[in-house]
Amino acid sequence: MTELFTNSWAEAWGAALNHSEDYRKAGKSWDGAIVLEALADATRGLAATAAVFLDLSQGACREARLATETDLRTASYVISGPLAVWLTVLDGEIAPTMAILRGKLKLKRGSLAGLLPHVHAATALVRVAQTVVTTAPPATRHVPHSGLAPAADPVAAPVPAPIPAPPARQVMQSTSATGLRYELFPMKLWDKAKRLGIWNPADIDFSQDTRDWETLSDGERDLLLRLAALFQAGEEAVTIDILPLLDVIASEGRLEEQLYLTSFIWEEAKHVEAIRRFLDAVGAQGHDLAHFHSPSYRTIFSEALPEAMSRLRTDRSPVAQARASATYNMIVEGVLAETGYHVFHRILTERNIMPGMQTVAGYLKADESRHLAYGIYLLSRLTVEHGDVVWYAIVERMNTLLDPAIAIIGEAFAAYPEDAVPFGLTPEPFVQYAMGQFQKRMDRVERARHESIAELNAQSAD
Repeated sequence: MTELFTNSWAEAWGAALNHSEDYRKAGKSWDGAIVLEALADATRGLAATAAVFLDLSQGACREARLATETDLRTASYVISGPLAVWLTVLDGEIAPTMAILRGKLKLKRGSLAGLLPHVHAATALVRVAQTVVTTAPPATRHVPHSGLAPAADPVAAPVPAPIPAPPARQVMQSTSATGLRYELFPMKLWDKAKRLGIWNPADIDFSQDTRDWETLSDGERDLLLRLAALFQAGEEAVTIDILPLLDVIASEGRLEEQLYLTSFIWEEAKHVEAIRRFLDAVGAQGHDLAHFHSPSYRTIFSEALPEAMSRLRTDRSPVAQARASATYNMIVEGVLAETGYHVFHRILTERNIMPGMQTVAGYLKADESRHLAYGIYLLSRLTVEHGDVVWYAIVERMNTLLDPAIAIIGEAFAAYPEDAVPFGLTPEPFVQYAMGQFQKRMDRVERARHESIAELNAQSAD
């Protein structure tokens, strides 16, 4: 057995990579060196900062050893972090992508956007590392209270309760002594939805959009169609899949949340119509746009989202609710949709084109900001009410879905030559934007581990 972050461990890892069919497939497009640096931590047996060097080429490892100072200056990527975090990564408690996005690991060299095409390879790297038999530093492999995943003996998820038949209604809350609790955060969102969410897709004028479309190059049209096709199918999917969440909230007697969620589904339905009207205006009628949906896109929208939401029909446990909301709100809306609006805004406003679609993007962004606020509230409420079993379920879901979510951005840019992406776009600013928004929201939910319901409801909806 070998110790972590030693030359023998690096060599064993490299040999394992060369015998791994999983890594050979996942890493076939990766060609370059990476350095993984663990900061000194005497309490866990690492007296000095140590780093390993992996020279990777098309699904193979050409060299694996301790890194040198030259490697730290010249490797394509250098990822650095505390030994405690590396232990959670190597134990599979947090995915490498999530550790970077949450700022637990730092990308000291190389760009996050450059890593986009290799997120699956990075995960496969870690899976192979987990097969290398090691001795842990003198402290435990698990790091208590890391905030990333259970230190030991994670609490089991609640056993799903059988779904009872709806009881006969004896009392309506709104006519009871309780009435409506206007101080609850969802009621603040409901108030905003009534004031700001009233718009009609049929009223938006796309005539200038049609004229502007004729001035674009083939590549520019392709990129806008790709982006709109990703939005269109995504909005349709969330409109279809949200219904079980409404059922669960209603079954728990959370009338104020249910009132807000009526606007939620209505707004998602309007998004479907609005984007379709744009597509019709620019001549996409009769065209099948499904070829724009990449493998990672289908992983999220055809598998993960419907599975998590439909499970609520038979499992209303807090963990199932957390998995569904994390998928819907944190991944679909928080990482993908919000980043997509950012791209649309950048393209259309800088060129000053397509005022109709600019209007749509503005409405969608405003609507989705409320949806995201509710999702963060729901995940925070579940964490407050049920403790770390919910928090760990959220972390597990993010570990699973962040790679395909980030890969969707990479796959979209990979459709064009690196030096000739339409509209002069580069992935870096959009990845950084997605990373910042994701980190902020995960931090907000994590704070709920130490908050009360009253504190959650005291927050402003603005």
